[in-house]
Amino acid sequence: MTTVQPFWRRSILLRAAAQVIGIALVVGLGFVLLTAHLAERITQESVAQRLRELMTTVENTAQIACFTKDQSLALEVVNGLVKNSEVFGAAVVGGSDMLAERRRGGATPERSRLAQAGRISKPIASPFDSSQIVGEVVIDPDPEIIRLRVRESGGFVALVLGLQLLVVVAAVVAVVLLWIVRPIKRMSDKLHVMDARSIEPLAMPQGHENTEIGRLVADINQLGQRLVASRDEEHHLHLQREIGERKYRAIFENADSGIFVVDQHMVLESCNHAFYRQLGLLRLAERREEISLLGLPWRMPDLLAGLLDRCAVLNRSVSDDFEYVVDEKEVRWFSVTLTPVGDQLIQGQLTDISRHKLAELSAQQEAITDSLTGLLNRNGFLQRIDEEIMACANDAASGFALLMVDLDGFRRVNESMGLASGDQILSITANRLRSCLKGSDLISRLGNDAFGIILRSTPGERAAANVAMRISVALKGFFEVGSTPLQLGASIGITLFPSDGADQETLLRNAEMALDHARVGGSGRYTFFDFTMARNAEHRRKLENDLRFAVRRNELMIHFQPIIDLSLRRMTGAEALVRWKHPEQGLISPDVFIPLAEDTGAIINIGLWIVETVCQQLAAWKRQGNDYYISINISARQIPDGLPPITLIETVNRYGVDPANLAIEITESVFMGNSEAAQTWLDAVHELGFRIYLDDFGTGYSSLSYIKRFPVDVLKVDKSFVRDMSEDNSDRALVGAIINMASSLGLTVVAEGVESAHQLELLEKAGCRCVQGYYFSRPVPADEIEAASRHAEQLL
Repeated sequence: MTTVQPFWRRSILLRAAAQVIGIALVVGLGFVLLTAHLAERITQESVAQRLRELMTTVENTAQIACFTKDQSLALEVVNGLVKNSEVFGAAVVGGSDMLAERRRGGATPERSRLAQAGRISKPIASPFDSSQIVGEVVIDPDPEIIRLRVRESGGFVALVLGLQLLVVVAAVVAVVLLWIVRPIKRMSDKLHVMDARSIEPLAMPQGHENTEIGRLVADINQLGQRLVASRDEEHHLHLQREIGERKYRAIFENADSGIFVVDQHMVLESCNHAFYRQLGLLRLAERREEISLLGLPWRMPDLLAGLLDRCAVLNRSVSDDFEYVVDEKEVRWFSVTLTPVGDQLIQGQLTDISRHKLAELSAQQEAITDSLTGLLNRNGFLQRIDEEIMACANDAASGFALLMVDLDGFRRVNESMGLASGDQILSITANRLRSCLKGSDLISRLGNDAFGIILRSTPGERAAANVAMRISVALKGFFEVGSTPLQLGASIGITLFPSDGADQETLLRNAEMALDHARVGGSGRYTFFDFTMARNAEHRRKLENDLRFAVRRNELMIHFQPIIDLSLRRMTGAEALVRWKHPEQGLISPDVFIPLAEDTGAIINIGLWIVETVCQQLAAWKRQGNDYYISINISARQIPDGLPPITLIETVNRYGVDPANLAIEITESVFMGNSEAAQTWLDAVHELGFRIYLDDFGTGYSSLSYIKRFPVDVLKVDKSFVRDMSEDNSDRALVGAIINMASSLGLTVVAEGVESAHQLELLEKAGCRCVQGYYFSRPVPADEIEAASRHAEQLL
């Protein structure tokens, strides 16, 4: 029941007037009290000022009375002061003596006390010395007189202020009521009876077109227009919502995608027919049983639960792909999109992406699979290493072994029998590796003939060594390629996680180091990584860096080993042998830095420097009258682009050297790569007049075919044959056969490694023309070559 309030409570006019009057009275009363207080202070100060002036008028008389201690004169002064109506009492004091004192009669003690409280005094100076005080005049003001004066002045002021306040209040009330309250009341009355269905605009109060009330009227009219527009729009939206809901229901029921709504407990609130059909739940469609979304056979329901939680917490749409097990034979993939819809409800949509997902998984599998062997490729192997490291990180006691397997001699098979035969060998190798491993182990073809293996749960050396032995035995067996049986073997490098490395890069690097050591040891070996390999690798890396700058820093030098012509019984030439004097390590053996230079490519710059230096020395010997020749060793890495024939001929021409005096020594390794390019290079060099020496003859596989195919002028018999020929008749016979064969082909033979007079005697008997070795001289600097030549002649 609504209580009707009294008119004065409902009327804005009366309430506004009452509030204005009340505020004005409170403020006015405060000002009246303040003014009265100020008037009292002013009156008191005025009385005090007049009394001070009164004392000034009697100052001269009081000065004489105090100086002469004249009581009668002092009494006259006091009587004169008391005659003033505002003075209650007065006294004249001379030094410490009271000369005269008088008070009005009939005063009460309270009046006397108040008079003394307002006492005024004036010090009296000597008439002869103003700095000397001889007394004082004291006046006690009459409190009754002062109170009367205050009341008179304060009452008048209060009366005037009260009248002013009444006038101001009346004027303010009239203005507020007429100018502000009345227009507002009219607007209120109009709004109170206004029909919400047809809002009429308010009339603008006269004179308020540009005031706040006018703007308020305009705002109310504008708000009314917006309310009408909003009402019409709401009605339109309501109709559209009804139409949309009918459309949504039709789409919801007939959509191909599964649509569902779950509550905060992941229980289905509603779902369409496609949801039941896609998840194989048609038998539940008519039962209307409570279904938990997470209770369905998802492959990983925890991930789906996490997606639902993330949707609820983030309050935004999220999506992911999930695997769903329909039955033992069928697995589907669904893209699940979740959207919060309020009231702790989540709407979801299922889209069957099984075909796309299977195609994607197939593409991913192909991306990490080697097409030839069906094994993991390098990318897939690197991923699996990372996965295995992460798996072992959760179990401190676990570990695995990483093996790198490389077929020995595979490159030679590819070159001699073709790529198809090489592919057949790789497929056979893959099958043999599978047969040596457990089903849980991983195999990869890393590239060409390199394979990688992860032995899971194999942290120790013994288990890894057993597997490596099985692999070594399996790969030593013959490979049947066409009708040709081949035997290759393999080298294996092994590293263990986590003792040999805690990350992928370190494990692979260490396994490759171990593999390199296994190769050096010979075919069919396996080697475990140890940290001395890493130190050696670091030492090698530092040597590589230093070697790149050795030419620029003038650290290389050439030593010459004399070549003796037995028919002429003197030195006719020398072999140039490069030496490296390292600034920290001293002389480094060529057996150490030459292979390093070939591996890093530094041999190119070194080779060019050797040609330049040797030509300088040939030019110097020519100026001295010595017609010596020098042979230089050429690496396979320098042929054909590292040492172009045009560079050779330009260099000898620049120094005025005969090309015949610069011999080119090569080994059979030159022909192991691109033999056609090597032959083209040798033919060009030979046509320019340079002689070709075939070094280390007798140690290769096809030396005779090389002599037939390539332009060779001189054969150098390897020192291993010369060293053993004095004790082994077979080596002696072999050296003799080489000399006879070369003689029949018109070739000269140089025997290397002559270290004794007996070896020299045997070679002379065999018909060898030229020799070199420590018997005559070690390699010496150019400035010692003449002494070495004389020493050789003395030994002949």
